[in-house]
Amino acid sequence: MAQRIEVPSFMPDGVIIALDGDEWVGMCALSDHLAEGYMFGEMTGVRAEYRKRGIALAMKVLALRFARAAGAPAVRTFHHRENLPAIRANLKLGFAPRA
Repeated sequence: MAQRIEVPSFMPDGVIIALDGDEWVGMCALSDHLAEGYMFGEMTGVRAEYRKRGIALAMKVLALRFARAAGAPAVRTFHHRENLPAIRANLKLGFAPRA
């Protein structure tokens, strides 16, 4: 809570939740860093039994649409260097690797 929600950059409207009926199966969240010229993709997560169905990619697409509609000039994110599914998804969406 202290690191993700109780911070000035928290954007409740920038949270996307994937549901299967009433069951919460995934979440993607953006944070507001517009003063620095971007929004930040804080996290994207899908419950293990729902992975490999395109849910994470769909949530990321919705997050990018939200960022564009909100006037964000850029969106940044990060991932662990061994998280190949996240790397592939981010590259597919046009994120450019940075050191």
